[in-house]
Amino acid sequence: MPAVVRKHGSHYDIVDKNTGKVKGHSTTKAQAQKSANARNAAKHGWVPTHGRKSK
Repeated sequence: MPAVVRKHGSHYDIVDKNTGKVKGHSTTKAQAQKSANARNAAKHGWVPTHGRKSK
């Protein structure tokens, strides 16, 4: 599920490239791109640590 950012009116949508379904939206392109990057990373096994060091 590669997520891409598309402008839609006054906001940006995070869209699943394969299905075309909107997975989320944001008011700024930068925030939408961060969300798309996180979604793509999670698809490949990345787990957020929220600033915690790994054990």
